[in-house]
Amino acid sequence: MELKKPKKSHAHYEPDFKEEILRMLNSGKNVDEISKTFGIGRNVLYTWKNKSQMKTKTKTSEEQTTYSLKLVSENELLKKENARLQSERDILKKALVLFSTSS
Repeated sequence: MELKKPKKSHAHYEPDFKEEILRMLNSGKNVDEISKTFGIGRNVLYTWKNKSQMKTKTKTSEEQTTYSLKLVSENELLKKENARLQSERDILKKALVLFSTSS
């Protein structure tokens, strides 16, 4: 007869709890201290921290891309408006010359 070892189940932590732990880590709290206080393995804490940093980097890149696209779009709109205003100014200048010579 063979004895089977029970499968270890992974602890599930709520996202809010993870965020609070990450805030502690990012504020400079000692990993060993947090690990002992909350009973969470150091390797788990480092994994959370690394994943958080990767998400932040990805999010930052996505935000920069979105921001860049908005700037390009706004720049195009401003160029069009500038061209329209220059055209109107030129028309008004010509009209002013016509009205001033005809009087």
